[in-house]
Parts: sequence; C-alpha cells; structure tokens
Amino acid sequence: MTKMTLPVSFNEPTSLLQRCAEDMEYADLLDIAADRTDSTERMVYVAAFAASEYASTIGRVAKPFNPLLGETFEYVRPDKNYRFFIEQVSHHPPIGAAWAESPRWTYYGESAVKSKFYGKSFDINPLGTWFLKLRAADGTEDFYTWKKVTSSVIGIITGSPTVDNYGPMEVKNWTTGETCLIDFKARGWKASSAYQITGRVNDAKGQTRFSLGGRWNNKIYARFTPGYEAAVEEPKHGGMHHRGSVSDPNQAFIVWEANARPTGIPFNLTPFVVTLNDINEQLEPWLPPTDTRLRPDQRAMEDGEYDFAATEKNRVEEKQRAKRREREQKGEEFEPHWFHKSKCPITGEAFWEFNGKYWKEREKAGNGEAWRMVEEIF
Repeated sequence: MTKMTLPVSFNEPTSLLQRCAEDMEYADLLDIAADRTDSTERMVYVAAFAASEYASTIGRVAKPFNPLLGETFEYVRPDKNYRFFIEQVSHHPPIGAAWAESPRWTYYGESAVKSKFYGKSFDINPLGTWFLKLRAADGTEDFYTWKKVTSSVIGIITGSPTVDNYGPMEVKNWTTGETCLIDFKARGWKASSAYQITGRVNDAKGQTRFSLGGRWNNKIYARFTPGYEAAVEEPKHGGMHHRGSVSDPNQAFIVWEANARPTGIPFNLTPFVVTLNDINEQLEPWLPPTDTRLRPDQRAMEDGEYDFAATEKNRVEEKQRAKRREREQKGEEFEPHWFHKSKCPITGEAFWEFNGKYWKEREKAGNGEAWRMVEEIF
C-alpha cells in the first residue's frame, strides 16, 4: 500500500508527517509527568502519553499522503511551550525522522512502517523506536524508550472499514530500570471488547506499583496497587476529581481523557489535526519550500479540487522519480538537511539525530535569507 501509486480518492488531505505530529495532541501528559516527584508515578503519565496517540485513529480509514523525499513539517505551539519538526529522510524504505522539544522534555524517533495486506484487512507495523528525555522538577533526567503497536484496518471488503490498534507495548525507563507493560487488546466480536487496554507499572525489582486500565479511544485509569496487579475499573462518582491522587489503593484515578470529537469534520479528522494544516499570512513567510502545507496536491484536495489534486499528485511524484534517476546517474546519495544517523549511547540503537540547524535557518526568513540551499521538491 505504501509503494503503490493510488488515486487521490483513497487519501485524506494530511501527510504521514502530520500523522506523526498527531502524537503531540496530549503532550501536556509529559508536563504532568515532569512535575511528579515519584518516578513510578512519572511512568504512569509517560505511558499514558505513549497510548494517547491512538485516540485520533478512530474512523480514519483514508490514506495519508506519502511524503516526498526531503519533505518537512513543523508545528510550533508557544502556548504549550513546545515545537515539533519532522523530515522525510528516506523514500525506500519510507522513514520520517521526528524531533520535539520543550524545556521539560525531548521526544524523538522515526516514523517507519511495514504494511501487510491480508485480503480483508491490512496491518501497519511501526518499526522505529521512540525516545523520551524527561527533565523532572528535582533536576533528575529520566530516559525512556518504547515502540508503537500494530494498527489494522479491518472490514475493507464489507464496506464498513474500522481501525483497530493491538499488541503489547513496553515503556522502559533506562535511568531507573522501571517498566510499564501495556496490552492493547485485539478487537473481538463483541463491541464491548473494543479499544480495551490493561497494564502495569513495575519498579526496578519487577514489583508492580500501579495497575492501568481503560480504553485507548476514551479514558485511561490507574490505581496504586503495590505488590500486586488488579483490574482497574472506571472510578465511581467523583473519580473525575480524583485525578492524580495516587496513594489510595481503593480508588482509581483518571490519567488521561480523549478530547471531544465533533461530528461533521471531513474524513473524521480531529480538531487537533485540522490545526496542523492551517496556513496563514503570519506563518507562510517563515516556512521552507519543503513544508507539507505548501504541497500543491494535498492543498488542492483540502480545497475540494479533486481533479487538480490528482494531476498535481502525479506531477510531484514524477518530479521525485526524475530527481532520483538523476542522482543515480551521478552516483549521489540523498543527504537529509536536518538529521543525521547516530547511535544511542544508552540503548545502542541507531536513530536519526536532529542537528538543530532548522530553527537557526528559520530565523533568517525574516530578512529573506533563509532556505537558499533547500531543494524545490514540489
């Protein structure tokens, strides 16, 4: 599915780079985690952040646009005190390298997927590791990693496709040795079994400290269960006001709640996703010519000009192929502008490290000096 050139009617007017930026919708969970003094409690909120990104997949059965090689996307939220950046660093296999930073945390990793088609459904298996450095209020820095779970689109043949996310997720704190195991239950035949998750936070000795439960499309709860694991039910009346009180084993508390999803937004996009594609007079002069928001086929689709979108999609994809042939003839490799391959000193894994030059270059946009070495990919 990622290799085939599909008609534009299969798409939604977002890019895979923006899909990755959707991780940031609940970034406030990381700020809450950084405020907690107990490291196992921090893990509860970090794990909720790792699980929260799946809420936006409900009803999202159209395909995002495949980014062009060198395509970029930035998302800056001064009100939330973070900024996010991603660059498409490889085309075969398709890989987007992402980096988000705030005074309290740094979150980075790669958006790389392997797709498998089963006739009635297809699975999207994420391959990259995600890394988080969390700077706690007391000055300690925790280092976490996790991998994303499998997303599946089922019911393609019946004409009522549904998105499911399933599989185990392990969030590991390399600084303390604590882990959180979350199990995304596969959707069964009964509607009541859909979207369920269960989990537990274990300390460095493997002893359970918190149990987790809930649904990834709605709410996640936790309960302080020292030394044992328990099923976590929705808090009784008043549980809403119990958010963040961890010392009471008799009472679950809400860790995360999905934002409301108004009906009537095309392609079942979330209100947060709609903000990703916004372009205005203040922002446009600062963007590089590689930014997704300036991509003509995706923009035309958002404006409802489907025929023009299809023509433009074909044109930009042909332009990319021609550039690839030109590079091959010259014996050149594509070099990303903003990331380079590196090795994590803690886990030993390879990852794409942000070189920090993007934001420095962007500062020059005010006097028209920016982006001179950036290729015109559209």
